[in-house]
Amino acid sequence: MAKLTRSLLIIKERNCTASMVLDVRTNRRNVTDYPLAIRFTVDRKFFYHPVGGSFSERRFSEICNATKSSSDNYKEQKRWREVITPKYKELLENLNKGYPLTFEMVRVAVMTGNFNVGITQEEKSFTGIWEEYIHHLQTDNDGKHYTTSESYIYALKSFKRILGEDAVKGFNISVVEIQKWKDGMRNGVKDKDGNTVGKISDSTAGIYLRSCRAIWNLCRSQGYLQDVTYPFSNKKEKRLVSIPKSKSRKKLYLKREQMTELYNHFIAKDYLDTWNASYINKAHYSLGLFLVQYLCNGFNLADAARLQYNDYYYQNEGKAFLFNRKKTADRSAGDSEVVIPIIEPLQKILDEIAAAPTRGGYVFPEIFHGATSERERRKRTSQENANIRHRVTRICHEVLHWDKSICPSGTWCRHSFATNLRNVGVEKNYIDESMGHSCNGNDMTDIYLDTYPLEKQMEYNMRLLIPNGYSSEREELLAKLSSLSNKELIKLLAKAL
Repeated sequence: MAKLTRSLLIIKERNCTASMVLDVRTNRRNVTDYPLAIRFTVDRKFFYHPVGGSFSERRFSEICNATKSSSDNYKEQKRWREVITPKYKELLENLNKGYPLTFEMVRVAVMTGNFNVGITQEEKSFTGIWEEYIHHLQTDNDGKHYTTSESYIYALKSFKRILGEDAVKGFNISVVEIQKWKDGMRNGVKDKDGNTVGKISDSTAGIYLRSCRAIWNLCRSQGYLQDVTYPFSNKKEKRLVSIPKSKSRKKLYLKREQMTELYNHFIAKDYLDTWNASYINKAHYSLGLFLVQYLCNGFNLADAARLQYNDYYYQNEGKAFLFNRKKTADRSAGDSEVVIPIIEPLQKILDEIAAAPTRGGYVFPEIFHGATSERERRKRTSQENANIRHRVTRICHEVLHWDKSICPSGTWCRHSFATNLRNVGVEKNYIDESMGHSCNGNDMTDIYLDTYPLEKQMEYNMRLLIPNGYSSEREELLAKLSSLSNKELIKLLAKAL
């Protein structure tokens, strides 16, 4: 058997080479086709950048070696060289002209897009690169990263509002300016009318500062700010800008008893007589979507909106969904595949609020309501999230008379899923897999898929709700034991012995 060709050199620019390859890094079994990618190598370090399409190793080799202009393989090779390659060649040619390329410089430029080509050295600036990066996030792949861009937009607005539109020129920025911005976010600043503006919470300030840090790192990777002290550190002795940590969300969850009460309320459809019929229908739908997020392994509404009756659903006779987590699809080689067992309570909710099964159809088409652009989909998903939060909160407070501190959201669903399964003794590996968490850079589903057959997944997810509305003594004991620390467990065992 002839040896297969594994790569096709397409670019050589200074100390960087780029080759068309197949990205064969996967833990999945029985794989025959692999994603097409460009492998960029700089000073013996390399990374892969997917460019769309997938091929078997034999077909890839045949394309690389094709010489007959009339063959399909030659036409595909020509497409690689004339359609895919030029933009990356231009990017490398214009990157840090006259100087060697660094691995990080090339990686960031390729991953973020060629948004600085054509801008002269004098025109570039810290805030300019910030703005260009926002533009890239909003326009790349039909606005695929539009949601991510929002934190960068609001951060830059805060930066300019507190420091002034022209306070930072070029790359004249240091610890002093960023610390002044941080102080302004904490205490506010006076506007021309004497009003205090710009004051925000530490959690939001932390998000904004992390956006700024990302831009700082981007500037350095492109050769700027090399001689400027890195401004961020949480070590007090360094006297640099510390980034506030996000508050713990461990307490933001609903117990199984509460989720069960909400589910029973959904089934009973018992709402306030003072609510009109239209609002009751909307509240019922929102409550259903809230419970779906919980029972569907804590996925978010963006995933719910993209959930489809795909081949996996039909292959399993309507007993399970398979989807890719939108949040981590770009970062995970396995696209963060997650299997959702359709337990009986989930099926009852689907029967009421989901679309009828059609191959390839959306399960919840009302969320996107026909929108096709990522920007419009983002807006509709955000609005639906707001609807769910408002309506389910009213149900909790006005109908069920729960504690006013409860404010249900998709985040609560995700934390409730993980916490409640942990508290009834479900093993952590299953919880990780079912939530699409990664492990050592690999997709947990790839690693554990064979460990948890659908029957076992059904068994575990049935524990999300309390059968017949009450806990068994065994379940209560497991919950209490799960909540104890290792030190408390040791003391308990010592007493028992």
